[in-house]
Amino acid sequence: MKDNFTRVSFERVFNVEKIITIFYMEFSKNFSYEGESHDFWEMVYIDKGEMLCTADRNKFVLKSGEMTFHKPNEFHNLSGDHRSAPNVSILTFECRSRAMNDFEGKIFRLNPEEKSLLSTLFEEGLSCFKLVDERNPLLQKLERIEGAPFGSSQMTKNLLEIFLIKLSRNTDVVSKNLRRSYVIDGMDVPYPVKEILDYLQQQVYGKLAIRDVAEAVGKSESTVKQLFAQYRKNGIMKYYNELKIKEAKKLIREGTYNMAQISDLLHFDNPQYFSKCFKSFTHMTPSEYKASIMNR
Repeated sequence: MKDNFTRVSFERVFNVEKIITIFYMEFSKNFSYEGESHDFWEMVYIDKGEMLCTADRNKFVLKSGEMTFHKPNEFHNLSGDHRSAPNVSILTFECRSRAMNDFEGKIFRLNPEEKSLLSTLFEEGLSCFKLVDERNPLLQKLERIEGAPFGSSQMTKNLLEIFLIKLSRNTDVVSKNLRRSYVIDGMDVPYPVKEILDYLQQQVYGKLAIRDVAEAVGKSESTVKQLFAQYRKNGIMKYYNELKIKEAKKLIREGTYNMAQISDLLHFDNPQYFSKCFKSFTHMTPSEYKASIMNR
């Protein structure tokens, strides 16, 4: 007798084919690695602390509770921030599914459910796989554990695929570009700080208050102050005046304008206030600075 049942096959959005490494490490705050690239995916999760992460030309901070992925053949490395000793979970694997492209260029903030699933994934994976040299996990040599729990290898694969599906639904994501770190005056600063510094430089011939900066970068005044404090501790408006004085020195050297005109161009309230600010930064008046230039 012919049945009337319909057999529907499962959709497979992720198919993890092989695992290369799985390990959990406690790094020192000064940990440094020269970097590498390989033809498989790498998943990095920071359980505690922070690390500086490089992905091709993009350098950014990966914070506690956050995860990122390195796509195949992308150069990447990790290093400590010299402040905190981080705990890191890393899993590398082969997966040619098209859905993996959704993980490129993103940083994920894991919610409690995802953290729990990730913990289960690593617990299962570490029950059946071990590193050949646990002191050097970056050698990427893995072997099966004899007597591992029944089905633990398949369970690891299934849990990883489930985790990837869960993560694909996660909307708490930030672009790596927004976390990109830039070297300014010898310091690594994240993109939001650079955005503030760039705006202040662009407005050196203007007149700004903190509320203007906040409006320009789309953040609150308190957030702007907190971000700027990562770069300088002595205040955003003092830094803005310092930029103006640097520009004033350039204008004095060029000799096109007199002091009153320079004061007006840079939007100081009056020439007297301009002279006072100039001396506070250079320890000489504008006229004394001009004389020192001419005597060189």
